[in-house]
Amino acid sequence: MQKAIRQLLAGLGGRTACVVLLLDNVAAKELVSINADMLFPAASLAKIPIMIEAARQVSLGMLSWDARYPIAEQSRVFSDGVLADLSADLRPTLHDLTHMMITISDNTAANVVLDLVGMDAVNVTMQQLGLALTRVERHFIDYVARRAGRENWTTAGDMALLLSYFCMELLPEREQMLAMLLHQNDRTILPAYWGEDIPFAHKTGGLEGIIHDAGIFYPPQSGGTSVIIVVMTSEQVDEPLTRYTLSRLGKIIYDEWENA
Repeated sequence: MQKAIRQLLAGLGGRTACVVLLLDNVAAKELVSINADMLFPAASLAKIPIMIEAARQVSLGMLSWDARYPIAEQSRVFSDGVLADLSADLRPTLHDLTHMMITISDNTAANVVLDLVGMDAVNVTMQQLGLALTRVERHFIDYVARRAGRENWTTAGDMALLLSYFCMELLPEREQMLAMLLHQNDRTILPAYWGEDIPFAHKTGGLEGIIHDAGIFYPPQSGGTSVIIVVMTSEQVDEPLTRYTLSRLGKIIYDEWENA
């Protein structure tokens, strides 16, 4: 699998990385590791650490999933999602905001949740979880911050480690978060060839020249086995080709279990 995926990604050019981990009830086994420590702009993968920090604060009683919050004008960004287009009087719950942030990648919702939990808190928690190269430095769709050199960063290795905590039941509010990841609306990248009935708890991410997908695949009739898949790309000049290539990568991984 490693050789086939490496050859597939080599055809894209630019920068690419992929990590595939097999987890069962005993241990984790690394199946693919390509540029696992290469640093990438996280794009919307940064929303997973933000969700995890929100869940941590809920578990400590600092926040509540049911609490309602106004949408500050400075949080509104007219890009992915729907929240910026809705009534200014709307007061969604923290659960609503986090659900939109993950499932439809709503950037306004992400900015509200990030302000609620605090950027520093997200970064401290990621460090405590062992994600040495993951850092949140800006809000979403903040082009002024990007021009100033502030970015949200991660690696395929860090994302794979973070997702492994879901499988090992080491995160508070785990079931709430998995339910959101399982309702991710964009299935056009890794799971494009799998069929809608195949569970994949994942988050996609994209900026100009960047396409990512990272999640937990539950192979049919696997007996409790789960597979963590993280693929990251940047400096891509042909977005349709990149999406198609990553969907073929997902098919390679799916076929490994379907034909086993």
